[in-house]
Amino acid sequence: MELRFTTSFEAEHKKITRGNDPLKRKIKKQLRLLLANINHPSLRLHKLASGLFWSISIDKSVRALIIIEKEWIYVYHIGKHEDVY
Repeated sequence: MELRFTTSFEAEHKKITRGNDPLKRKIKKQLRLLLANINHPSLRLHKLASGLFWSISIDKSVRALIIIEKEWIYVYHIGKHEDVY
């Protein structure tokens, strides 16, 4: 599997990590973990009620929304829990 990032994710990532290098590193770490072991407990992967998106935890308050397909994992949004849900 490979990751694909939407333009909305890229804009949100830039905004949320501006001046926050520890968060940048945490996001990178969690996305690498997603590729290595999608079921790793620290990701807290779960399907949302909409049935389309899955959510992973970056840290206690930041989430990323993804769509999982056969060959790709599309990363759509990232932000605070209340902003992405």
